[in-house]
Amino acid sequence: MTGHGDRLKVVLVGRAAELAEIDRLLAAARSGRSAALLLQGEAGSGKTTLLGRAATAARAQDLPVLRCAGVESEAELPFAGLHMLLRGTLDRLDSLPAPQEAALRAAFGLAEAPGVDRFLAGLATLTLLSEAAPLVCLVDDLQWLDAASVEAVLFAARRLDAEGVVLLLAARNDAPATGLPTRQLHRLSAADGAALLDAYAPDLPTATRDRLLTEADGNPLALIELARAAGTPDGHGGNGGGRVVASFGAQVDRLPDATRRLLLVTAADDTGEPRVVFGAAERLGAGVADLAPAEAADLVRLADGTVAFRHPLIRTAVYGRAATVDRLAAHRALAGALTAPEERDRRAWHLAAAATGFDPDAAVALDEAANRAGLRGGYAASAAAHERAARLTADPTERARRLAAAATRARDAGQLDRAAALAAEVADLPTDPATAAMTAWVRAKVEFEQGTPARASTMVTDGAALIHGSDPDRAAQMLIETMRMAYFADRPPDLTRPVELIRTLRLPPDDPLRPLMSASATLGELLAGRTAAPLGPAVRAVQAELISPAIAGTRAHVAFLHLFVGADEEAYELSGRLLAEGRDRGLIGGLPHLLLNHAMAALALGRLREGERSGLEGVRIAEETGQEHSAGNLRTLVSRIYALTGDEERCTEWAGAALRQGGERHQANAALAALALATMDVAAGRYPAALERFEAVPERLRTHLGFAYLAPPDWIEAAVRAGAPERAAPILDRYARWVGHQAGPMVAALLERSRALLADDAEPGYQRALALLRDANRPLALARTQLLYGEWLRRVRRRAEARDPLRAALRVFDESGARPFAERARAELRATGETLPAAADRASLLTRLTPQELQVARLAASGLSNRDIGAQLFLSPRTVGYHLYKIFPKLGIADRHQLTGIDLS
Repeated sequence: MTGHGDRLKVVLVGRAAELAEIDRLLAAARSGRSAALLLQGEAGSGKTTLLGRAATAARAQDLPVLRCAGVESEAELPFAGLHMLLRGTLDRLDSLPAPQEAALRAAFGLAEAPGVDRFLAGLATLTLLSEAAPLVCLVDDLQWLDAASVEAVLFAARRLDAEGVVLLLAARNDAPATGLPTRQLHRLSAADGAALLDAYAPDLPTATRDRLLTEADGNPLALIELARAAGTPDGHGGNGGGRVVASFGAQVDRLPDATRRLLLVTAADDTGEPRVVFGAAERLGAGVADLAPAEAADLVRLADGTVAFRHPLIRTAVYGRAATVDRLAAHRALAGALTAPEERDRRAWHLAAAATGFDPDAAVALDEAANRAGLRGGYAASAAAHERAARLTADPTERARRLAAAATRARDAGQLDRAAALAAEVADLPTDPATAAMTAWVRAKVEFEQGTPARASTMVTDGAALIHGSDPDRAAQMLIETMRMAYFADRPPDLTRPVELIRTLRLPPDDPLRPLMSASATLGELLAGRTAAPLGPAVRAVQAELISPAIAGTRAHVAFLHLFVGADEEAYELSGRLLAEGRDRGLIGGLPHLLLNHAMAALALGRLREGERSGLEGVRIAEETGQEHSAGNLRTLVSRIYALTGDEERCTEWAGAALRQGGERHQANAALAALALATMDVAAGRYPAALERFEAVPERLRTHLGFAYLAPPDWIEAAVRAGAPERAAPILDRYARWVGHQAGPMVAALLERSRALLADDAEPGYQRALALLRDANRPLALARTQLLYGEWLRRVRRRAEARDPLRAALRVFDESGARPFAERARAELRATGETLPAAADRASLLTRLTPQELQVARLAASGLSNRDIGAQLFLSPRTVGYHLYKIFPKLGIADRHQLTGIDLS
């Protein structure tokens, strides 16, 4: 056989493609480009060895290497893996933007920072890696890495761009999907397997050689370990990784008892800290000297201050073959050895592992660990600890409380199925009102994402009723959520009860939630189809700045209500302020909702490029953070913007997807997607097609308030211009009734414009609409009205008078990027006899930039550094620099100082 030093070379037989890919990534890092790659395969397929090869190659090229590996026993300790990965960069923590520094310090237990956004650690990781680049990060056994670390690493991986960072991850085949580029490590071919075996054990008899090739079944590690034990009968069958475990187990069985006890402690803890391992082993009658037989058998090594198994499958063999009583003793010994304050969480889990029934001490320790994990943003770990604490709790009411806490944290972690299952368990236990209300809220949030908004709304109401008198603040927040969920339903539930609960809430007279609750009750009556007081004045009475920032979702709801009643300027200002606060505080998980509100407000004001930019950023963050419902809302909104800018391919793709998802779960999206497709035809002047689309919308979608509010002006325009004014009259009547609930002049102007389209004498209506829109500062709506007015003037042979409104409309369409309307305005002007330059001559300089490049340019022009821009946009500083490198030649400038001389509005 070859010596131990040759194994790295030997085991890489058959992995030439993977080695070439790694070399390519390292070369890219040296030139400033980043990439992430997942190596996936069964145990023993060579993943760890490939990572070792990458580390060796990186160091040979003077590229620093950061490395960590998932540890099965630490899977419930939040950020344990990330701490291991970043431990060589922690001296740079104080250079991070303040929210990112606070997030990582809290994640690693270095400081208190309650309420940390669970994704902010990922952004901080990206920034740290960018600062240290070029470098290589290696993450082994991803399937065992704790969930908080996985989330942070993957968040950073998806945002790598121009930092010079290579992130290589390795995971077994059963690991959850990552969404990263993946290279599957298949079993070796017969020829490669034979080459490996010949290189490692060239002197095997032919019969033994053939048997080992069959038993290993193309698994490289199995071939090597079976060759090592070829002369030792073990009687174990199986193949591949299972065969390797059996082989390792046979070697363990031949060790002295004390050595096996020491290995069991090492396997039960698997962090390898000598102080802990030997301290616990001493409690079981084993010591440092007992490690020698295992070292001689090449099963375990003491190096770099760590006791480590040569391969994770050795741990599997050690722990799996131990008797239950021995495992329990090992965990008790470890709990006794973990005495430092920073070891409280690990101690709690070992106490739980040693329990054989209800154990109040272990339950309390785990509950405290769960609370600490939640404060650090480790929601999955918090859920696991709360749940295990519940299993160890005898009192059913206390067990229900801990299960409800576990369900809440599981939902916070995005584990919806787990949250639903835990909440269902609570339903079978006695509960106090607060626990029952908490559980109802969790069930409702899961139902909203996976089921129907109407049922979710009813569930929240049921929960709010339980604490209506005892906790009015929490009940108020839940009832606001009731109305938000009801908005998304095609047929809102009976809202009589929640409206009554709102009206009878005992909030203090000066509570800033009181006006919001009044507006919410009025909204509930509108959603239920009942006659209600005008909603606009009630919404204007709400003072969002007085509502606690701690309930950011409630403040965001205020911005949505302003949009709902046509108070677009107020919605734009408030949503922008909340968005800035969210960026400053690093509330990454909450940004999609804030970006949706801001994009809707920008669209309402005709700021199409800004709306597109916010919408696309929201889609990206929602997808990266697993918020599919928010991603769907944002895609539907952006499809409406594409309808106005003439990007028909993407409008059709995104709106069509929302319509196909229709069902009961996505009624609001389906309704607004139908509107986007019809508006696309209106914009292009395809009026008969637009009318057909509008009239094909099912009644259940037509009655959705979002559609009822937004669709009528375009529907009426389509019907009149398609030569069917009689089909517009009932739409106009319905719209006129709705306008009574609005707060601003915008809808009043659109109502006047719609009446003008149907009037015999259209001019007075157009003039009133134009006056209202000028006062309201709505340039795009004004331009669309000027276009219709100019078209009408030309048709009544007043061509000279038509030119001024058409010219004014064309300027706005060109500036805003509303290309199909601009083409119509040009065609109308030419029809009046006017000569125009080619469209390209009027194209804005800013259209050369992508939405993200424009965002970067504006922030750079305001004087922000690359680091500050990165913190705002959740990019690394190096990626910001890369964007600026591309922006300057597009704008014909040489440096960032010249950005101040360009109108970027």
